[in-house]
Amino acid sequence: MKSKKFKLLLLLFLFLLPVSSAQAFDAKTGDNIHLPEDEIIGGNLFATGQTITIDGAVSGDLIAMAQNIDINGRVEGDIIALVAQSINVNGNVGGNIRVAGNSIILNGEVVRNVNAFGSNIVFGKNAHVGWDAFLAGNNIEMRGKIDGSLNGYANKALIAGELGENVSLKNNNLTISGESIINGNVIYVDAESSQISEQASISGEIKQKEPTERNREWLIDWAWDRLFAIFGALVVGLVLVFIFRKISLDIIQKIREKPRNTILPGIILMLAAPVLAFFLFFTIIGAPLALALGAIWLIAIYLAKILTALLVGKLIINLISKKKEMALHWQLTLGVLVCWLLFSIPFVGWMLSLIAAWLGLGGIYQYASNKSRNI
Repeated sequence: MKSKKFKLLLLLFLFLLPVSSAQAFDAKTGDNIHLPEDEIIGGNLFATGQTITIDGAVSGDLIAMAQNIDINGRVEGDIIALVAQSINVNGNVGGNIRVAGNSIILNGEVVRNVNAFGSNIVFGKNAHVGWDAFLAGNNIEMRGKIDGSLNGYANKALIAGELGENVSLKNNNLTISGESIINGNVIYVDAESSQISEQASISGEIKQKEPTERNREWLIDWAWDRLFAIFGALVVGLVLVFIFRKISLDIIQKIREKPRNTILPGIILMLAAPVLAFFLFFTIIGAPLALALGAIWLIAIYLAKILTALLVGKLIINLISKKKEMALHWQLTLGVLVCWLLFSIPFVGWMLSLIAAWLGLGGIYQYASNKSRNI
């Protein structure tokens, strides 16, 4: 169990290791973003839009947020793709893949690890992962090759490819087909027996583990909810750190200088926005504005808590480390881990979450107010 917990923590850090800030950084936005075959991005690329298609090459890391993401070219570094309906990787990746979406299909070569969260995750026959894969989804199909291990959670899983090491899955329905080659152990957690073909080549042992008692199941589910919540906050935080770095630093500096002066505006903003949206909703032309205001209000609260977490991480590092100028993404990682775990404490976590939101909202207000006065 300790080994599993260690792997989960290690996975979290591997999944969220930020892109290198030492390289050049390009940003592309628009409804349809296309990088043609003859174009090379000489550094990291951040892209947001409705559809993103990469046929060319990115010499650094790729961060993509869109409804549909298709990567057919070459990415020398890592790929971080999220908030997508479909993510298709057919090209070559020189680093890691860390993706979250509804449908994820891999048919290319990945030099390092693949970490994927989605409803349907498919590794095609041409997929090749050089290290390990961690997959969490409703339906998982692995028809390619993984040089390392396959770990994860699935409601339904099919293995019809080659594994260099072990398979470890928590699932409800595991099928291992006859063409599978597994050079290690197969360990799965399921109340029912799996469907493992006699023709499958498995060099290690096959071990079935029964699901744990209800209370332990609840604890595991709770832990996974926390893990996904932390993951989501860190991904959004990475965007703040890399794209809106100066603004984020200015906001947390406002909070740090006068925390008492930021809480009151934060409380007012949190309470006033839903009241205003309520009254707007019952006017003839105000309903769309009310819905938009409600969405902005929810997003602002979420971002506010992440900004407060960034400040918490910065303060902790300043207290425990002689290196005061540690990279901002490590401050974010530490702050989110600490804050989101504190938010989970029964009875008092909700109040801590509120205070974090108030501080962040107040900091955003102070920043916007100062900017407006300087215009």
